[in-house]
Amino acid sequence: MLKFNYEKIMHYCLIYNLNSSSGKKVKLVNKIYEKLKINNTVDFFKTKSEEEAKKIFLEFKNKNYDRLIVAGGDGSVSFAINELIKNDFDFNENFAIGYIPAGTANLLQAELSITKKVNDVCSVLTSNNYKQSNLIKINENYFFLMAGIGWDAKIVHSIDTRIKKILGKIIFGLKGLQHFLFMNNNKLNVFFDGQKHQADWILSSNTRYYAGHHKINKSDIFDDRLVTYVFKDLTRLKLIYYIILIIIYGDLSKNKSVITTYSKNIHIDGNNFEIPVQIDGDNFGCHKQIDIEFSDKKVNFLL
Repeated sequence: MLKFNYEKIMHYCLIYNLNSSSGKKVKLVNKIYEKLKINNTVDFFKTKSEEEAKKIFLEFKNKNYDRLIVAGGDGSVSFAINELIKNDFDFNENFAIGYIPAGTANLLQAELSITKKVNDVCSVLTSNNYKQSNLIKINENYFFLMAGIGWDAKIVHSIDTRIKKILGKIIFGLKGLQHFLFMNNNKLNVFFDGQKHQADWILSSNTRYYAGHHKINKSDIFDDRLVTYVFKDLTRLKLIYYIILIIIYGDLSKNKSVITTYSKNIHIDGNNFEIPVQIDGDNFGCHKQIDIEFSDKKVNFLL
């Protein structure tokens, strides 16, 4: 539900992941901070490592913040949500997360329909307009955008974060081409709705966007629906076809060689192989088994 609440002096926690962006975005974040603190109290943290960020989230629930503002990429937001959950933070109905797009892909920016203009972002962050998004559980963690198991996770795993900071989206194209040319897939067992399938790649999506602001389905993060695509036989030719479908139709389900399921419980077995996984565009490591399930956890996003 969209909220329009009272006006008051807000207590913000603004966390900026310095590893997520270049110098130009540093200026953007600093300008937003200066405007944000005019009529509000803002604790501003700039982090260079996960360890620094974890210390902040360890004390977060004791600070009585009204808002968490994350400046970084989609992975920065995902990391923040998971740390809050690990530290037993209470996501009450008046608490909301704001986003400053300072990463590479910034799919959340598209979902929230925000720009990178200082005044526009500040208007969103100082408003009380927010909507509730569901979180999807994957093993012991959560994602709010997507999880990729197999092919695209290999690309994410192969990217050096220092190079990504410099090259931005270009590095995804370069690594994507490399993995396209030297495609080598391991068959995965996928179980849902009492059925077993074999696949080379699984993409479980809570968002309508993928690989930049390209639409792949009609859903979004505010729908109570998880869309999972099971790619049974991933080849170079089929991958090109999938890309064409995304560009022309914005809907992967039109391809009959891809199984589309709305199941809320999916189990994936790696057939004794370690399965590469990415969640919300970040490396989630390799696992022998993956369990994806709809959770009862929700989070409010300012928009």
